[in-house]
Amino acid sequence: MIFRTLAVLLATLAFIPDEDPFSSASASGALIVAGGGSLPAELRPRALEMAGGTDAEILIVPWASARENAGSATQEAWQQSGATQVSVISEDASQARNAIEQADLIWLVGGDQSRLMDAFRERDLIEVIQKSHSTGTIIAGTSAGAAVMSRQMLTGNAQLEALIAGSTELVEGLGLWKGVLVDQHFLARRRWSRLFAAVASQPDQIGVGIDEQTAVIVDPDGSWQVIGRGPVVVIDGRKSQSLPQEKGAMLQMRDLQVHLIGSDQSWNPGSSAAKEPDDERRR
Repeated sequence: MIFRTLAVLLATLAFIPDEDPFSSASASGALIVAGGGSLPAELRPRALEMAGGTDAEILIVPWASARENAGSATQEAWQQSGATQVSVISEDASQARNAIEQADLIWLVGGDQSRLMDAFRERDLIEVIQKSHSTGTIIAGTSAGAAVMSRQMLTGNAQLEALIAGSTELVEGLGLWKGVLVDQHFLARRRWSRLFAAVASQPDQIGVGIDEQTAVIVDPDGSWQVIGRGPVVVIDGRKSQSLPQEKGAMLQMRDLQVHLIGSDQSWNPGSSAAKEPDDERRR
């Protein structure tokens, strides 16, 4: 908590407007975005280290899941990984707000991303999550917990068998990972079409497809590293030309870039270049 308190003071005393869509204020926490299914073996130990060690305050948010034991099962998994201070968020809005403000790391359980956003919205907690992240809290999640990281979130309502303009539904997400559209279970469930369609409708956003057993760690400066099996698929339409087309027509785009970022590689959206482990900044 000492590090989070210092981050809050720094953010309060010296806030600098952020003009780069892929960077965050210097006091912001990291993001850990997992693609669903089995987690990379190194994810929880790495997350605990980033959050301050085994005594870090870990808050489990199971609201995306319909399983009654989703919270307790996830709590137990973190405890088995060495975490000593793990709690499940309260259903009460006031208690939930307090827990979010005190957490060093917030873990968003998988399930249905729309269900999770509805739960945050009903309790008026979206701005609380955003503020906590901006002052140093690590926000992490898998599957649906990954999808909500984007400002514009894929709901799952999409065409998977063809490249159709306007066929991927996008709604408001948490807006923590700037400049991207996150898709999860990406290779396992063959979700290329829906992410291509999403990028075509929002070409200023980078599509990030994260597969199972894979995660991305996003640093406060906007750069990120892949851990686990990999690769992460990046669909970059920022320099593309989208040809005029009506909703429901077949997609037409030119000069679209696709990157495959392998395990242990780091990547900076501003440079469009991946770096090998030996070249990356050591943590």
